Amino acid sequence: MEKESRSSASPDAEEAKTEYPPPQQQTNDATSPAGVADAAAASPAAHEPAPLPKDTRRLPQWLDHFNRRDLTTLLRCLIAVWVASLLMLINPSLQRFGQSTFLAAIVLFIIPPAGNFFVALVGYLSLLFGMCLAWAWGLATMKAAQAARPAADTAARLQALRQEVGRIAQATGNNNTADISQKLVHDGFMLDARVTTVYFVMGCAFIYAVSRFRYTYNMSVLAQIFGIIATDIFIVIGPTLTKWTPTLAETVVLPAACGSAIGIFCILFILPQSSSLMALGHMQDMLAMLNYPIQTARQLVSCSLDVDANRLRETKQRVITLYAELQPNIAFLPVELSRGLWSCDDINSIHSKLRDVVASTFAMTDFQIARANSQEKADRLRDMTESLPSTSSDMKESTTRDPRRARILQNPVLINALISPGSIGASDDIRLALHDSSRALLDAMTEGISHLVGTFRLVNSNRWFVSKAARARLPQSANALRQISAKLSAARESCIAETTKSAIELHGNLFDENGLLKTELQDAPRQVAALFIAFVIEEHVITTSASFQALTDEVARLLESRTKVQVWLPSKLQAIFRRATSDEEASTAALPGQDGVDPDRIQAQSRETQRRIKVVSRGQGIPRKRGHPIARGIAAFGAWLTAPGSLYALRVVAATIALGIPAVLPNTAGFYYREKGLWALITAQTCILMYMSDFTFSILTRTISTISGGVISLVIWYIGAGNGIGNPYGLGAALPFGLVIFVYCRLWLPAAYLGATALGCATFILIIGYSWDMYHLKAYGLPGSGYGTFWKRLVMVLVGFAASLVVQMLPKPPSGTIHVAKSLANNLHTISDHYALLIAHWGTGKSIGEDFAGVRAVITKTGLGVAQVLSSLHTPIAMLKFETSTSPFDQATLRRAQELMIRMNQALTKLALAATILPMEYQQRLIKYSGIADDASISNIMSVLALTKQSLRNGGALPERLPTPLMATCYGEFASKQTGVELRREDMETEDFRRYCVALSSYLSFLHYTDELVELLKESVGESHVVHDWTELADNV
Repeated sequence: MEKESRSSASPDAEEAKTEYPPPQQQTNDATSPAGVADAAAASPAAHEPAPLPKDTRRLPQWLDHFNRRDLTTLLRCLIAVWVASLLMLINPSLQRFGQSTFLAAIVLFIIPPAGNFFVALVGYLSLLFGMCLAWAWGLATMKAAQAARPAADTAARLQALRQEVGRIAQATGNNNTADISQKLVHDGFMLDARVTTVYFVMGCAFIYAVSRFRYTYNMSVLAQIFGIIATDIFIVIGPTLTKWTPTLAETVVLPAACGSAIGIFCILFILPQSSSLMALGHMQDMLAMLNYPIQTARQLVSCSLDVDANRLRETKQRVITLYAELQPNIAFLPVELSRGLWSCDDINSIHSKLRDVVASTFAMTDFQIARANSQEKADRLRDMTESLPSTSSDMKESTTRDPRRARILQNPVLINALISPGSIGASDDIRLALHDSSRALLDAMTEGISHLVGTFRLVNSNRWFVSKAARARLPQSANALRQISAKLSAARESCIAETTKSAIELHGNLFDENGLLKTELQDAPRQVAALFIAFVIEEHVITTSASFQALTDEVARLLESRTKVQVWLPSKLQAIFRRATSDEEASTAALPGQDGVDPDRIQAQSRETQRRIKVVSRGQGIPRKRGHPIARGIAAFGAWLTAPGSLYALRVVAATIALGIPAVLPNTAGFYYREKGLWALITAQTCILMYMSDFTFSILTRTISTISGGVISLVIWYIGAGNGIGNPYGLGAALPFGLVIFVYCRLWLPAAYLGATALGCATFILIIGYSWDMYHLKAYGLPGSGYGTFWKRLVMVLVGFAASLVVQMLPKPPSGTIHVAKSLANNLHTISDHYALLIAHWGTGKSIGEDFAGVRAVITKTGLGVAQVLSSLHTPIAMLKFETSTSPFDQATLRRAQELMIRMNQALTKLALAATILPMEYQQRLIKYSGIADDASISNIMSVLALTKQSLRNGGALPERLPTPLMATCYGEFASKQTGVELRREDMETEDFRRYCVALSSYLSFLHYTDELVELLKESVGESHVVHDWTELADNV
């Protein structure tokens, strides 16, 4: 499913003055971390930034899809599901497929032809593979089961069946012996314990295998669900059959295959959308969403903390979601045949530039969010200092000792270290200068976003034929983008020149006549730290504008180079053709205006960087002594059997046995078949989930969706049929009015509601289908029509819910809280690997003087990948409110830990990018004044990260005494080694100095977020190995 979001105008923003904590009177050096933290106490400037544009009323995200592209997708999916539903009303197809004709529509509900052809094709092939695999296994099971009963016993039982059919026909006067025989068979006349045992053993073995595989590889969920459905047919019906029936699974396989064929046809011929079109659409939406962070950057350059941090987080989350949805389209571009102005390689080049835009904008956004959050933390620490209790004996007796709080209050350096380095305030003049110098730059970026979005829309809407109006607009768009690029370049140079000039003029008192920093000034630390942050803000804005300019230049180049619509062969096929018909030089020729960058060198750099990341992650472990082979085998089997994936598969097997046994008991087989007990079995199997939080939410939403689907189906049925047998034309005309509700919910509701919407859709189409079958299909065991079918469906679904609840709770409920905590621990391990790789290459000088585009591409891609994985935990964390857990972590703690790890990853990404462009002089300066490459600092950071990861994994308490806060450790390293500050007036005129400021800010931010994570976990898991003061311990005893 392809979900597409829309951007909106900026929210309301009220101007307000921000209060800062009182200044700390210290004489720390300006470039030290403590000096940076001291500047958090600065007073705010009186200058207030221009307010953000007023936000207009907008629909919720799930309802904001009334646009041409989304309505086209909705119409295509609705046509596909409607056509599949008509198969139930067409007599030839109904007689061929039987009672399960409705399954074709359910397949299209679950995998709608919404977007990428290849993604949909993989989905259809996956479910058909699962069903065919289950069919093949079922046939082998049927062969083995029939062999388990001797032929003589089978012949005797068949003879008894013939006699019983004759007796009933004679007693009732009914000469239709086929119907009587069918009823007796489904009532369990041919049941045999040996046959039933073989069916259950082999069927449950298959269900265990596919469920275990699904747990490991979540992409196989469709194969698991439909494979289990086909297996259930063999388990509950197979033991009752009289002979070898190889076509038993046709009941479900043929409708599913027909639904898949309808979906493929619709996605190819009904308002088709290629991967390149979908990719451009997603990139258009991403750019539109980035407009809000660019608008709020006006508050950033004014050093204002009055921003909507929640709205920024929401925007970032939506961009990350769109970025994740974009990746399948990008992945299938090389194998797609498309028509349009731009080729797949062109789309890939735009994607690479857009990735840099997203990374730089995220860096600026995270910095702004950190500044906004720092005010709240500074206020909280200030309240702690103001509420310091009296030292009188009475107060000692009445105050509960909090060692961590007392240690913080007794050390002002720790208080400053706990304040984010991004919360530093600047003087009124520098804030005004920064705001004025960057105004034109931000305006140009905003204008560029508008033109880029319009260009993408223009290219996407002229893929087959270019109209005269569009042909005239294309060169105009190229010229406009060139002008915007020139504006960005000029505004950036002007911003750099004006900000640097203002900084030198306003802070000239910090330097002597030789241009060196005066260290004897009392207020120098705060002023220099504020100056550093001003340069960091400026560099963020400049870097973002540079990435926007690169994207603008690339799009303008493509508009100038690609002027005709043509059919583009798959790039893989083009590469093969070029190798066969052209020289190597011709195959690598660049387009006019394109930089002649060697792609082989970039690819080699990318592979080497990825290889080193894997080496760091794998490590070099010391081989352990191997025990006895039998003991190791038993231990390995026990661990494999009790693993979470195995327990999940065993729960599915347990539900299968519990709800499948009534189908093979002679006394209940007929009742089970007539009342559609198979519905309860499938419901129980599909409701069992990995974690209790997801299960609870699933039960609640599926109950509501089942009732809603049943009510809507009754309305449609009685509109189309009334009290009669049903009119195919009336039902065919009424079906779209019910289908559109479920198709819309399937396409645009969040992924957490996928199971509920699928069950509601299945209930809707199932009730319509069986109600029609009651009067038009001659079969035994039909549930009735209208309300009767709805009642049986509801009862069976509730029975399945009850059974799945019992099974889900045994042997103990799987905790979603523990899963999220372990996932965060795994991500923290990945961040530690990236930190180790960064430190290994910092200051080596190997990346200076060369173009390391491949390395930077991998760094950006890896950083976005970690951010995407962390952001994917947003839904599981939101589900934790439906779970009761004994874990020491709650939803708020895990949410905060997720946010801190996202910021840690962002800080490391910026620091790693700085390592590829920062000259050796500044890298060595950062080593000298921050201890980034010092063995003691590295050991402290690694030990804290390792202990924090272990605490997240097992919920154990952290030691009271740790080398935290790391900000204070960093300051201690600086204070012990300082021999003078290498800060000159001419440094501020260079671009490298701004990058150095960003690198320093990123490193300090990484340490700060790590400190926050440690304090957060200590509030949840507590402290161990507490070191008490001897006199205090004696008093307490």
